[in-house]
Amino acid sequence: MILIILGVIAAIVMPIVMTFFWVIGTYNTLQKAVQDIKEQWSNILTEYQRRADLLINLAKTVKSFKKHEKETLTEVIKARAQGITGTKPQQMAKLKGFEGALSKLMVLIEKYPDLKANEQHNTLMTEVRMTEDRINVSRTDYNAIVGDYNTYVKTFPNSLVANYFRFKLEKFFELVDKSADKAPRLEL
Repeated sequence: MILIILGVIAAIVMPIVMTFFWVIGTYNTLQKAVQDIKEQWSNILTEYQRRADLLINLAKTVKSFKKHEKETLTEVIKARAQGITGTKPQQMAKLKGFEGALSKLMVLIEKYPDLKANEQHNTLMTEVRMTEDRINVSRTDYNAIVGDYNTYVKTFPNSLVANYFRFKLEKFFELVDKSADKAPRLEL
């Protein structure tokens, strides 16, 4: 009789314990995914910051060739000084402004053939090209992580835990202005 009672209790308790541990595991997986998304977003901002720093140096190189092109340098410095703060949509809007300043700088560089032969300029342009590649990789990695997370949040039975703990779908990396997503044309 005691064995039957213990068997019934075990049959009731075991599924509850297993469900409890499954919920904990799913919750922890979701928390890790959220942290991965934050980390990758930080990587994107780091690459844009690297680009901003390189472009300041590039703009100074251009300025040394033509002193009257201060407007372009001023725009690049202003875009760089704004920093990339605020919410993700605000950060994306600031990146758009920086893309415009970058485009003007590239047009200015094309005007001066002597500048293209300058070793410092060539080194900086190589760094800019490498940074553009790194930005693209960071954006792609971010979107992959967000896609995996969103799939995890939306699939059953994980969606039960995600909804209960209010995990929301994340937005993919998308600039406000679609044209700003294109890397500037760098012809040397």
